Amino acid sequence: MTTGLEPDLRPSYLEHRAMRIDAGRLTALVSAAQPDDADRLSALGSWYAGYEGAIHDHHTAEEAVIYPALLERDPSFAEADAELEGEHRVLADRLEVARQSLERLPSAAGGGRWERERDEDVRATQALEAILATHLPHEEEVAFSRYRQAFTSDEFADLGKAAWKVVGTRAIVFAGPWVLDHATEQERAETLAAQPWLVRVVYRLALRPRYERLARPLRSTPPLRARRTEA
Repeated sequence: MTTGLEPDLRPSYLEHRAMRIDAGRLTALVSAAQPDDADRLSALGSWYAGYEGAIHDHHTAEEAVIYPALLERDPSFAEADAELEGEHRVLADRLEVARQSLERLPSAAGGGRWERERDEDVRATQALEAILATHLPHEEEVAFSRYRQAFTSDEFADLGKAAWKVVGTRAIVFAGPWVLDHATEQERAETLAAQPWLVRVVYRLALRPRYERLARPLRSTPPLRARRTEA
Protein backbone atom coordinates (compact mmCIF):
# COMPACT_ATOMS: atom_id res chain seq x y z
CA MET A 1 0.00 0.00 0.00
CA THR A 2 1.37 3.41 -0.94
CA THR A 3 1.29 6.60 1.07
CA GLY A 4 0.39 10.13 0.10
CA LEU A 5 -2.67 11.86 -1.24
CA GLU A 6 -5.35 9.68 -2.76
CA PRO A 7 -5.89 9.69 -6.54
CA ASP A 8 -8.31 12.23 -7.94
CA LEU A 9 -11.06 10.04 -9.38
CA ARG A 10 -13.44 12.86 -10.28
CA PRO A 11 -12.61 12.69 -14.02
CA SER A 12 -13.34 8.96 -14.02
CA TYR A 13 -16.70 9.47 -12.32
CA LEU A 14 -17.51 12.24 -14.80
CA GLU A 15 -16.77 9.92 -17.72
CA HIS A 16 -19.12 7.34 -16.26
CA ARG A 17 -21.81 9.98 -15.79
CA ALA A 18 -21.48 11.06 -19.42
CA MET A 19 -21.77 7.48 -20.65
CA ARG A 20 -24.93 6.80 -18.65
CA ILE A 21 -26.71 10.06 -19.38
CA ASP A 22 -26.12 9.96 -23.12
CA ALA A 23 -27.18 6.34 -23.44
CA GLY A 24 -30.48 7.39 -21.88
CA ARG A 25 -30.75 10.39 -24.18
CA LEU A 26 -30.24 8.17 -27.20
CA THR A 27 -33.05 5.88 -26.13
CA ALA A 28 -35.37 8.83 -25.56
CA LEU A 29 -34.46 10.36 -28.91
CA VAL A 30 -35.03 7.17 -30.90
CA SER A 31 -38.21 6.30 -29.01
CA ALA A 32 -39.74 9.66 -29.93
CA ALA A 33 -38.47 9.73 -33.52
CA GLN A 34 -40.80 10.23 -36.47
CA PRO A 35 -40.01 9.82 -40.18
CA ASP A 36 -39.43 13.55 -40.72
CA ASP A 37 -36.63 13.41 -38.13
CA ALA A 38 -34.51 11.38 -40.55
CA ASP A 39 -32.03 14.21 -41.27
CA ARG A 40 -31.45 14.81 -37.59
CA LEU A 41 -30.95 11.12 -36.94
CA SER A 42 -28.49 10.92 -39.82
CA ALA A 43 -26.54 13.92 -38.53
CA LEU A 44 -26.32 12.23 -35.13
CA GLY A 45 -23.95 9.66 -36.62
CA SER A 46 -20.90 11.89 -36.26
CA TRP A 47 -21.64 12.50 -32.59
CA TYR A 48 -22.25 8.80 -31.98
CA ALA A 49 -18.92 7.91 -33.61
CA GLY A 50 -17.21 10.10 -31.03
CA TYR A 51 -19.27 8.64 -28.17
CA GLU A 52 -18.49 5.07 -29.18
CA GLY A 53 -14.83 5.93 -29.72
CA ALA A 54 -14.52 7.65 -26.34
CA ILE A 55 -15.89 4.60 -24.52
CA HIS A 56 -13.61 2.33 -26.53
CA ASP A 57 -10.60 4.51 -25.64
CA HIS A 58 -11.63 4.58 -21.98
CA HIS A 59 -11.63 0.81 -21.80
CA THR A 60 -8.51 0.40 -23.92
CA ALA A 61 -6.63 2.62 -21.49
CA GLU A 62 -7.92 0.65 -18.52
CA GLU A 63 -6.97 -2.71 -19.98
CA ALA A 64 -3.59 -1.61 -21.33
CA VAL A 65 -2.40 0.58 -18.46
CA ILE A 66 -4.60 0.98 -15.38
CA TYR A 67 -5.74 -2.57 -14.68
CA PRO A 68 -2.26 -4.15 -15.13
CA ALA A 69 -0.74 -1.58 -12.78
CA LEU A 70 -3.45 -2.24 -10.22
CA LEU A 71 -3.05 -6.00 -10.55
CA GLU A 72 0.67 -5.66 -9.89
CA ARG A 73 -0.02 -3.77 -6.67
CA ASP A 74 -3.08 -5.79 -5.64
CA PRO A 75 -3.22 -9.41 -6.89
CA SER A 76 -6.67 -9.79 -5.32
CA PHE A 77 -7.95 -7.72 -8.24
CA ALA A 78 -7.46 -10.66 -10.65
CA GLU A 79 -11.01 -12.02 -10.51
CA ALA A 80 -12.59 -8.59 -10.80
CA ASP A 81 -10.21 -7.77 -13.65
CA ALA A 82 -11.50 -10.72 -15.67
CA GLU A 83 -15.11 -9.79 -14.93
CA LEU A 84 -14.65 -6.16 -15.94
CA GLU A 85 -12.87 -7.01 -19.17
CA GLY A 86 -15.68 -9.44 -20.00
CA GLU A 87 -18.17 -6.62 -19.49
CA HIS A 88 -16.06 -4.44 -21.79
CA ARG A 89 -16.53 -7.02 -24.55
CA VAL A 90 -20.29 -7.03 -24.06
CA LEU A 91 -20.37 -3.23 -24.04
CA ALA A 92 -18.32 -3.03 -27.25
CA ASP A 93 -20.77 -5.37 -28.95
CA ARG A 94 -23.80 -3.37 -27.81
CA LEU A 95 -22.21 -0.12 -28.93
CA GLU A 96 -21.70 -1.61 -32.38
CA VAL A 97 -25.26 -2.92 -32.59
CA ALA A 98 -26.65 0.47 -31.54
CA ARG A 99 -24.51 2.20 -34.16
CA GLN A 100 -25.66 -0.14 -36.91
CA SER A 101 -29.30 0.33 -35.90
CA LEU A 102 -28.91 4.09 -35.82
CA GLU A 103 -27.31 4.07 -39.27
CA ARG A 104 -30.20 2.10 -40.76
CA LEU A 105 -33.01 4.14 -39.25
CA PRO A 106 -32.87 7.31 -41.44
CA SER A 107 -33.10 5.27 -44.66
CA ALA A 108 -36.30 3.64 -43.39
CA ALA A 109 -38.10 6.99 -43.07
CA GLY A 110 -41.30 7.13 -45.09
CA GLY A 111 -41.26 3.42 -45.84
CA GLY A 112 -42.89 0.33 -44.48
CA ARG A 113 -39.80 -0.57 -42.44
CA TRP A 114 -39.89 2.55 -40.27
CA GLU A 115 -41.74 1.18 -37.24
CA ARG A 116 -39.73 -2.03 -37.21
CA GLU A 117 -36.38 -0.31 -37.63
CA ARG A 118 -37.21 2.24 -34.93
CA ASP A 119 -38.29 -0.47 -32.50
CA GLU A 120 -35.07 -2.39 -33.17
CA ASP A 121 -33.05 0.77 -32.56
CA VAL A 122 -34.88 1.37 -29.28
CA ARG A 123 -34.07 -2.16 -28.16
CA ALA A 124 -30.42 -1.64 -29.14
CA THR A 125 -30.08 1.57 -27.14
CA GLN A 126 -31.91 0.04 -24.18
CA ALA A 127 -29.46 -2.87 -24.25
CA LEU A 128 -26.63 -0.34 -24.23
CA GLU A 129 -28.18 1.39 -21.22
CA ALA A 130 -28.50 -1.97 -19.46
CA ILE A 131 -24.85 -3.00 -19.78
CA LEU A 132 -23.71 0.45 -18.67
CA ALA A 133 -26.02 0.20 -15.65
CA THR A 134 -24.33 -3.09 -14.78
CA HIS A 135 -20.72 -2.35 -15.66
CA LEU A 136 -20.14 1.16 -14.37
CA PRO A 137 -21.27 0.63 -10.75
CA HIS A 138 -19.38 -2.68 -10.73
CA GLU A 139 -16.19 -0.98 -11.85
CA GLU A 140 -16.60 1.80 -9.32
CA GLU A 141 -17.07 -0.78 -6.57
CA VAL A 142 -14.23 -3.19 -7.35
CA ALA A 143 -11.66 -0.99 -9.13
CA PHE A 144 -12.09 2.60 -7.97
CA SER A 145 -11.99 1.55 -4.33
CA ARG A 146 -8.70 -0.25 -4.97
CA TYR A 147 -7.19 2.72 -6.82
CA ARG A 148 -7.43 4.73 -3.62
CA GLN A 149 -5.57 2.07 -1.69
CA ALA A 150 -2.96 1.16 -4.31
CA PHE A 151 -1.81 4.51 -5.74
CA THR A 152 -0.85 7.96 -4.60
CA SER A 153 -2.23 10.98 -6.42
CA ASP A 154 1.00 11.42 -8.37
CA GLU A 155 1.23 7.75 -9.30
CA PHE A 156 -2.32 7.70 -10.61
CA ALA A 157 -1.70 10.90 -12.56
CA ASP A 158 1.34 9.24 -14.17
CA LEU A 159 -0.86 6.29 -15.16
CA GLY A 160 -3.26 8.76 -16.74
CA LYS A 161 -0.42 10.21 -18.84
CA ALA A 162 0.62 6.73 -19.93
CA ALA A 163 -2.98 5.92 -20.83
CA TRP A 164 -3.24 9.08 -22.91
CA LYS A 165 -0.25 7.93 -24.98
CA VAL A 166 -2.14 4.71 -25.73
CA VAL A 167 -5.38 6.33 -26.91
CA GLY A 168 -3.97 9.49 -28.49
CA THR A 169 -5.45 12.91 -29.19
CA ARG A 170 -9.03 11.66 -29.63
CA ALA A 171 -9.12 11.47 -25.84
CA ILE A 172 -8.96 15.28 -25.83
CA VAL A 173 -10.65 16.31 -29.07
CA PHE A 174 -13.97 14.58 -28.39
CA ALA A 175 -13.85 13.13 -24.89
CA GLY A 176 -12.68 16.31 -23.18
CA PRO A 177 -15.62 18.55 -24.12
CA TRP A 178 -18.01 15.58 -24.02
CA VAL A 179 -17.20 14.83 -20.39
CA LEU A 180 -17.24 18.51 -19.41
CA ASP A 181 -20.65 18.84 -21.05
CA HIS A 182 -21.97 16.67 -18.23
CA ALA A 183 -20.13 18.45 -15.43
CA THR A 184 -21.62 21.03 -13.10
CA GLU A 185 -20.30 24.58 -13.40
CA GLN A 186 -18.09 24.02 -10.36
CA GLU A 187 -16.79 20.68 -11.65
CA ARG A 188 -16.06 22.21 -15.04
CA ALA A 189 -14.23 25.18 -13.52
CA GLU A 190 -12.13 22.95 -11.24
CA THR A 191 -11.27 20.54 -14.05
CA LEU A 192 -10.23 23.30 -16.41
CA ALA A 193 -8.26 25.10 -13.69
CA ALA A 194 -6.08 22.01 -13.34
CA GLN A 195 -5.16 22.11 -17.07
CA PRO A 196 -2.33 24.08 -18.69
CA TRP A 197 -3.25 27.53 -20.00
CA LEU A 198 -2.95 26.44 -23.64
CA VAL A 199 -5.33 23.52 -23.12
CA ARG A 200 -7.92 25.87 -21.60
CA VAL A 201 -7.64 28.23 -24.56
CA VAL A 202 -7.95 25.43 -27.12
CA TYR A 203 -10.95 24.03 -25.27
CA ARG A 204 -12.82 27.35 -25.27
CA LEU A 205 -11.94 28.43 -28.81
CA ALA A 206 -11.97 25.13 -30.68
CA LEU A 207 -12.89 21.95 -28.84
CA ARG A 208 -16.06 23.11 -27.13
CA PRO A 209 -17.52 24.82 -30.24
CA ARG A 210 -16.73 21.72 -32.31
CA TYR A 211 -18.44 19.49 -29.76
CA GLU A 212 -21.48 21.76 -29.68
CA ARG A 213 -21.87 21.33 -33.43
CA LEU A 214 -21.57 17.55 -33.16
CA ALA A 215 -24.02 17.31 -30.25
CA ARG A 216 -26.66 19.58 -31.78
CA PRO A 217 -28.69 16.68 -33.27
CA LEU A 218 -28.80 15.06 -29.84
CA ARG A 219 -30.40 18.00 -28.10
CA SER A 220 -31.56 20.54 -30.67
CA THR A 221 -34.93 22.22 -30.29
CA PRO A 222 -37.76 21.71 -30.90
CA PRO A 223 -37.52 18.27 -29.31
CA LEU A 224 -38.62 15.17 -31.14
CA ARG A 225 -42.31 14.58 -30.87
CA ALA A 226 -43.61 11.93 -28.53
CA ARG A 227 -45.11 8.95 -30.28
CA ARG A 228 -48.76 9.24 -31.03
CA THR A 229 -50.95 6.89 -29.05
CA GLU A 230 -52.73 4.48 -31.31
CA ALA A 231 -56.51 4.78 -31.18
